[in-house]
Amino acid sequence: MKRENGGTGAVKPALSPRTVYWLWSALTAGVVALFALQGFYPSMIGPASNVLPAVCAAVALVSALSSVRRYGAGVVKSFQATWVMFAAGTCLWAVAEVVWAVYYFALRVAVPYPSAADFFYMGGYVPMLLGVVSYLRTFRQGMTRRRLVAAVVAVAAAAVCVVAFVIPPELGMSEPFVQRLADISYPVLDLSLLSVTVISLAIFYGASLSRWLLTFAAATISYVIADELFLYMVSAGTYYNGSMDDLIFLIGYLLFALAFYEHRKRF
Repeated sequence: MKRENGGTGAVKPALSPRTVYWLWSALTAGVVALFALQGFYPSMIGPASNVLPAVCAAVALVSALSSVRRYGAGVVKSFQATWVMFAAGTCLWAVAEVVWAVYYFALRVAVPYPSAADFFYMGGYVPMLLGVVSYLRTFRQGMTRRRLVAAVVAVAAAAVCVVAFVIPPELGMSEPFVQRLADISYPVLDLSLLSVTVISLAIFYGASLSRWLLTFAAATISYVIADELFLYMVSAGTYYNGSMDDLIFLIGYLLFALAFYEHRKRF
């Protein structure tokens, strides 16, 4: 395909697909093993769980920036704007993870929520949402009534789960206004990102674009589940650094990185 920035040749990848998949699998397996075996090094899992999110978010950011380089950095054409937005979103999430780590290591705040990190976490949703919407605008002709109904049902089921299991414990607690605002904002942002992602998948399922979108959807679902589980655990007082919730966040970042690569490899 022609590059959107006017070039005519594809950028030759630095690594072969086989090498990329091997590296991704090794990194993912290593992260899972680190959390699964934390009983052998309980004093180390806390610090590790505050370093790895920044590392994995950086991996997603590098992958997103590679897509911007591949397709061009314009913001006028929807297709180019998509990748600029994805890069901006992953950048804000990477900054959020760094800020969280600063709270943990420098300020000695074990669970900085709510904090300045949340400004970047929430901010990252906006360009990610715009990126998916931009992609939808480019290829929206593929939507059918049947697929739209399936997407709406899936999103409604997710919304019911959040409303039934996540929001009630948060609203039932006496919290400062800022925390209560964050508790409500995250589910809204999560469901918004999940909704547009599911609709995108409904449009392209079975087509050549579906493989990378399946990976992107898996990344979004992982991130949303981790986010909602974090809110639930904080409200219940059961969250700790190194919990399996942290692992789900890491898998989400790594899946985003793989999704962006899948698109570059195929298109």
